[in-house]
Amino acid sequence: MPLTIARSSLYLAMSFCSLLLAACGGDSSSPAASDPPPRQVDPPPPPPSSPQPPPVALADSHTDLVPATINSPQGWPTWSGTGQPVGDIVCLSNINYHIHALVSIYKDGVRQGLPDNVGRSGCTYELHTHDVTGVVHIEANAPRKFTLGQFFALWRQPLSTNGTAGLAGPVRFYIIDRETLAPYTGDPAEIALTAHREIVIVSGTPPATLPRYRWPEGI
Repeated sequence: MPLTIARSSLYLAMSFCSLLLAACGGDSSSPAASDPPPRQVDPPPPPPSSPQPPPVALADSHTDLVPATINSPQGWPTWSGTGQPVGDIVCLSNINYHIHALVSIYKDGVRQGLPDNVGRSGCTYELHTHDVTGVVHIEANAPRKFTLGQFFALWRQPLSTNGTAGLAGPVRFYIIDRETLAPYTGDPAEIALTAHREIVIVSGTPPATLPRYRWPEGI
């Protein structure tokens, strides 16, 4: 009889605990409530693209080079040199190679005159100017490659798309070869100075039309 009472008491106690756990949600086998899915956030819109510069065209008719450029407003002070080598550019000794290229720099549509003596102070260097026209004389003992970067190093002026010769960027570059105009997007320092090549450098508003220059005879 005592054993029967003990079993009954144990059964009642276990039943009471089961009811208590169910009422309190204590069933460990019940699945936990899942978190709501994260809200998808749209990516920010891309920044507006930089406005494209107006197109530049080459004039249909020819313009004589020297009369059209000899009165260009000089945009930089007179140059001075020491006669010492500047990189690979040295003073002239013999002239067995002589060609001419043209450097045209525009500031807000106005062509700027280069100093008339770049490379002609201290000695006459292999690269030099004689006037404000932008004609660069390339003279050396033997033919070899000369570049725009060498000329600007001799001139002691910066040369990049972010700013060139004191003019604000963005700076755009064009090459005119055999009366064909093409934009140049590479390293401007690597542009070769070749016979009758015009290198056009534009800061600010470009001219709507670039002159189609006629080179004078003899150069």
